[in-house]
Amino acid sequence: MPLSNFRVHSPVAPRQVYCTIGNYRDQLLQAALDADDGPDGPGAAARREAALNSIETRRRNGAPYICLKGAACVSGPHDPLAISRDIETLDWEVEIGVVIGKRAAHVRVEDALDCIAGYCIVNDITLRDRVFRRDTPAMGTDWLQSKSRPGWLPAGPWMVPAWNVVDVTQLRLWLRLNGSLMQDGLVSDMLFSIGEQIACLSNSTRLEPGDLICTGTPAGIGSHYGRYLRPGDVVEAGIEGLGSQRVMCIGQSNA
Repeated sequence: MPLSNFRVHSPVAPRQVYCTIGNYRDQLLQAALDADDGPDGPGAAARREAALNSIETRRRNGAPYICLKGAACVSGPHDPLAISRDIETLDWEVEIGVVIGKRAAHVRVEDALDCIAGYCIVNDITLRDRVFRRDTPAMGTDWLQSKSRPGWLPAGPWMVPAWNVVDVTQLRLWLRLNGSLMQDGLVSDMLFSIGEQIACLSNSTRLEPGDLICTGTPAGIGSHYGRYLRPGDVVEAGIEGLGSQRVMCIGQSNA
């Protein structure tokens, strides 16, 4: 039967959702260049050099920065995204989602890919002005308020089995807003590989079948463009070999 006859749901219903922050080199560099006097300002060259040095130092001596995102935020690949009037900085982040296939604890990097059931597209919707709490700035990031409302993780349309993906590092991610290309990157640009993320997580907690890891996003998020999601927008996100999703943003009353 035609797929249009059906409502396509998320291909996963995870117990836990993990998100890796700041994990693409081009996105980290872009954020550094956007700061202060901008990419064309007199301080841009120094910021670029400092960012590149910081990225390589973190690659050598650091570890993935991974947070939790509430599982209730998972939605279907074509479900509408409701945006209330008080939300002004809702941002997009196309990412490759990794679905865990078996219980994993203290996994070595070289064995980590054996724990994967499959891959899917996710869009890690993030409210930028809630990432840091104004009332308690010393306490750092607030991923509950900024990432975890219902509908803030469109997933799918498919979960492609891991054995069907020959080389995950060569997959291309893209995102379009109202037809304009905003993000376009390769998994190979990750600072920490998918295997390293799984190993890191499994040494801090126990991964269970169905758990979902959102592995980071390439350059081109809304804060770079100074343009955020609003009612009427159409967001299309895709990954080569994993399909694509299409989400319509709609208005929502604050009541």
